[in-house]
Amino acid sequence: MDEDAPKLQVRLVGRDGRRRYDPASRDQLVAACLEPGVSVSRLALEHGVNANLVRKWVKRAREKRALTSVSAFVPVQIASDICSSSASDRLMEAEPLGKRSHASKVSALLPNGVNLTVECSDVDGLAAIIGALGHVQTGR
Repeated sequence: MDEDAPKLQVRLVGRDGRRRYDPASRDQLVAACLEPGVSVSRLALEHGVNANLVRKWVKRAREKRALTSVSAFVPVQIASDICSSSASDRLMEAEPLGKRSHASKVSALLPNGVNLTVECSDVDGLAAIIGALGHVQTGR
């Protein structure tokens, strides 16, 4: 943090000596701690707060940010090369699932950042892959 930045504000001191800090100034301190190359211990010392307490605040902020940024759903894009024809015409011309021979493509961006693309002509295999992707646990 800057030298002219305000110090951490104590909102209340209880009978037991436990301090309650102003949420806005606490959030500023946590944001400063999240900057690359910053020493959490040094900032805690400058603000007169226990370094372990500041580390706990930083950990909670990171967990909160991780929970809000991870989606439970995997976005799916379906590309079709069929021109404009009515849905009933396409249903009438469609082959049974087991007899399809053209390759299908599935692309998924997993919660851990991995981009998975699978292209094959085995519909049952693709169905198994999609089923497995539906059970991917997030937050790990």
